[in-house]
Amino acid sequence: MAIEANEISEIFSPALNEEYTSRFQCLVKKIGDVFPNYRELLIKQEISTTESCTPENDFEGLKYIAALRVLYDLAQQGWSLEVQNNTELYLTMLTENSNSKDYIRNRLSTERKAQFKVDSTLRFINYMERVKVYHNREISIKNLIGSKEALIEAINNNQRVVDPYIQLVTHSIDEHTGYRDIDIWRYFRYTWSIPYKTMPGRNLFYLVRDRAQEFHPVIGIFALGNAVLNLTVRDNEIGWTVDAIRSTLERKSSKEISTQEVSQTNGKKVTSKRTRYLETEEAHIARTTAYSQKTMEVLLGNLKNAINDIYVRDLGYHRGTKYPSEEKINELKRLYEELREQAIDNKKTAKVTDWEDETKEILFKKKRTFELAKLLDAMRWFNHFKCDSYTKWLDSMVKNEQGRKAINVALVANRKTKIGSNMMEIIVCGAIPPYNELLGGKLVSILACSPVVIRDYTEKYKNQVSEIASRMKGKRVIRDSRLAFLGTTSLYSIGSSQYNRIKVPINDEFTLQFKKMGITEGYGTVYFSKETTDAMMRILELQDGGRRINNVFGEGTSPRFRLISRGLSTLGIKADAFLKHYSPRVVYSIELATNTNEFLLGYTDELNYSFDITSNEDVNKKTQGLIEYWYERWMSKRLHTVDIIQRLQAFTPESIMLNYTR
Repeated sequence: MAIEANEISEIFSPALNEEYTSRFQCLVKKIGDVFPNYRELLIKQEISTTESCTPENDFEGLKYIAALRVLYDLAQQGWSLEVQNNTELYLTMLTENSNSKDYIRNRLSTERKAQFKVDSTLRFINYMERVKVYHNREISIKNLIGSKEALIEAINNNQRVVDPYIQLVTHSIDEHTGYRDIDIWRYFRYTWSIPYKTMPGRNLFYLVRDRAQEFHPVIGIFALGNAVLNLTVRDNEIGWTVDAIRSTLERKSSKEISTQEVSQTNGKKVTSKRTRYLETEEAHIARTTAYSQKTMEVLLGNLKNAINDIYVRDLGYHRGTKYPSEEKINELKRLYEELREQAIDNKKTAKVTDWEDETKEILFKKKRTFELAKLLDAMRWFNHFKCDSYTKWLDSMVKNEQGRKAINVALVANRKTKIGSNMMEIIVCGAIPPYNELLGGKLVSILACSPVVIRDYTEKYKNQVSEIASRMKGKRVIRDSRLAFLGTTSLYSIGSSQYNRIKVPINDEFTLQFKKMGITEGYGTVYFSKETTDAMMRILELQDGGRRINNVFGEGTSPRFRLISRGLSTLGIKADAFLKHYSPRVVYSIELATNTNEFLLGYTDELNYSFDITSNEDVNKKTQGLIEYWYERWMSKRLHTVDIIQRLQAFTPESIMLNYTR
């Protein structure tokens, strides 16, 4: 099958038994015989027909249903179905569409619409939108949508247009409307083009509101959630990868390319490349010598700390062992394989009374065995390459495959603790109309990184027990909860206008800034429906003789992603191809302290904020300063750069209310 340069094409051929392979081939032939707009209907009909006659324990029949549901979801996402030779089904996608906002929104629309078919969601929306009486006044969610008339009047009278403040979302009752804060946030989150899914782990939710209007309507919302463990562009930028270490060891230089026309050759040109060094050889040696010693000491410290955080009494390992043997490592690997087969139907403990008992459960003994084997193997290779010169030691490891693997284990050991405690992701961020016309999105983005948020995060998690770390160590563990770094990604490849050019000084020494780190296509599961994930869960449960993925602490990160990835593999469907977004996104970073990078690398335990985190007065003052900077730098200028009155007049509250837009 010929493939154009801007086209992705993957064969869709699930691994089914003879009976269902025959049925699938019949379906493929039908798909090839009808017009494209009827193909999804054919798949849906085949799902319905098969479900009606498939027993709940029929593994092969359920595999077929799951494969059809995956195919239906992919077709809904924008994959085109093409049949070759009446038997081969290919799924194609034009990558040139990945830059189109409308195309990406359309890919998300199916799952977004599906959430509005859930009875509990519909009841919630109706509750928020119907009129109720609160403090003898008729109230609905409409009162929390900004009044365009009030905004226009303030603009025409040269008054302060908006008076923003930030509000941490809890389950408390809003004094202006009687709704719970969390319900207000949830309602406006449903207006997003991305489907709303709850996020496990650490999170903070915020409303940004306007006290200039009567009911303090919502300017925008944002939320912080757990940072992803692996993000190459971010990890390279911080210095958490072997490639970043290798690059730092090289002599600083720039590549210069010049083109010259050769005389008497009728315009023939030659290109020459030249390397221009930006540091002397002596400066390079001095820099890399200091860097190598500091880096090796940190890497070794990472390994030792990680080993000390593992309960080892039942693993036959003595902490005093300086030179772990290959035999012991292999013994641990064999034990891990035995325990892996036993780790089925894991249950979440309602209340932990003894962490040592918890760590001896099969799930965590398996995790401890795997981690210890990996860490000891890395330590063995550090010992293997050890020499008198830190520079030679590090350089020789970087140039060897086993050495690079060992370095990566040491980097990940540090990275896991920092990501789990000191880093968060901005997972929701944006303005609510009509405040989007006043560049409210930039305000919300700025406030997501404000001193108030850093303080709130520290206060919320400073005494929180780390459940996984405690189960791994066999005793109560409380991680450091100072927030050092925020990351986020744009929904579109062109980036996000609300993040662009955000550079806000907090004081003379520090500027809050959204930095573009690079582009990632990434992987995700947002496009797959609940029906599909339920079908995959069932076939994996039948295959494994129980559930390996139970959304229990300790099973690993992103249970949904692992479930769908394993499910696709079980169906014989190429997981890498169909979990990839195929929509490049810009990755942004926000450093929250003057020494964020040194802290994340493990070079220091101190975090130097540009405010006094122990002083609520200073925290609130600096946060208000960010609001005032936004007001003067962006909002005020907006009034003169576009026809703002006309734009506000065109807005109607019904345009965002969910019962009107669904």
